[in-house]
Amino acid sequence: LYKKIYKADFTCPPWFSSGAKKLISRILDPKPKTRITVPEILENEWFKKGYKPPKFQEDKEISLDDVDAVFNDSEDHLVTEKKETQPVLMNAFELISTSQGLNLNNLFEKHMGLVKRETRFTSKRPAREIISKIEEAAGPLGFSVKKQNYKMKLQGAKTGRKGHLSVATEVFEVAPSLFMVEVCKSGGDTLEFHKFYKNLSYGLKDIVWKSEAIMEENK
Repeated sequence: LYKKIYKADFTCPPWFSSGAKKLISRILDPKPKTRITVPEILENEWFKKGYKPPKFQEDKEISLDDVDAVFNDSEDHLVTEKKETQPVLMNAFELISTSQGLNLNNLFEKHMGLVKRETRFTSKRPAREIISKIEEAAGPLGFSVKKQNYKMKLQGAKTGRKGHLSVATEVFEVAPSLFMVEVCKSGGDTLEFHKFYKNLSYGLKDIVWKSEAIMEENK
């Protein structure tokens, strides 16, 4: 999939007009220097058909209270939100963007103990089971758990070198029956996070999925 994206190897449905196909080809050009720019898109003949520029009311006052409330009160939203949804679906472009240097081999950890401030692992278990397992494994380690859908905040009870260790986790759907779990240190000491994750991963070993290539490397 990465090779196809890198080479812009795609096909348009047969009902696309030639003008649409040409514009899409220029938008999906993998070379930034030759890729069409936004001003050029606005001048494209196909794009301008039926296009009406937006009209902005400069004198109208815009309230940002709702936006501020989301950021200033995010923790309350995390606790009070009860409606369950599905895990966030991560597309190929988002998946690649999380890998340093666009190298997918480094996207998922190869050894459960080697982590920095964040790490990821994959699982083929249902998303609900993944959440339950994380909660089950974090409890005996002295961490309280707050959940919102498929996001979790784990808060350590003990005070460490830099205060209480706080860990955020989220489950993403990468493909049908394949999920990626991101575990990040949101507060506290990094070394304490390493120790916590090592203990947590031991409790999650039954749900962590490793590819055949990684299993061969670990032999």
